[in-house]
Amino acid sequence: MKKEADSKELPNTAAFRDEFTRSLLDSPEEVEEGHYLFNSKTGGYSMLWPKNAVTDGPPFYQRTKDSFEKIIFYETNEKGNYRYSFSSTYSTYGESVIESSLGILSDSVRYNGEYEKIETDDTRIYFARSQEKLTNSTSYRFFSYITSKGSQSGVEFVYSAQCLDESQSNCDIDIEKEEDKALHYMNSVKFKTYE
Repeated sequence: MKKEADSKELPNTAAFRDEFTRSLLDSPEEVEEGHYLFNSKTGGYSMLWPKNAVTDGPPFYQRTKDSFEKIIFYETNEKGNYRYSFSSTYSTYGESVIESSLGILSDSVRYNGEYEKIETDDTRIYFARSQEKLTNSTSYRFFSYITSKGSQSGVEFVYSAQCLDESQSNCDIDIEKEEDKALHYMNSVKFKTYE
């Protein structure tokens, strides 16, 4: 985190109360309502980070120099009866090995279907969704492999939303809203391009 942030009073959010999570964030200033900016320590990309999401450090955070970084982070609210979890994995493979990257992603989320290709100015997002019945709830997963148009870089991104206990009356996961949220996070991935 930048030095000027150290002297300011830190926000009272889960992300900034957690020491390890705080060390990953760019600044205590929100870049969008409810979100901070995460700048990868690989130097390869940045993305939005929800203000109440935390990561527990290794093994939930792994990095190999500038070529690989994996983060698993989550937001749990027992009172609200929900858990959101996120996983982003950065690598320097990108579009050149897209088929094998999608194969690895499909295996990891036990998905056996096609991906929708979404083009943005700077990225290609290969997107799909699935759901899985768990003991007390259903996990709704939205996942993608995002490639940079300006460099050989890619990010595997998995977002899942679920109620902690589906039998409770306050279980109100709206699948369409969660899909919109997932796509918003995926669109927030910005790759660094090198001339």
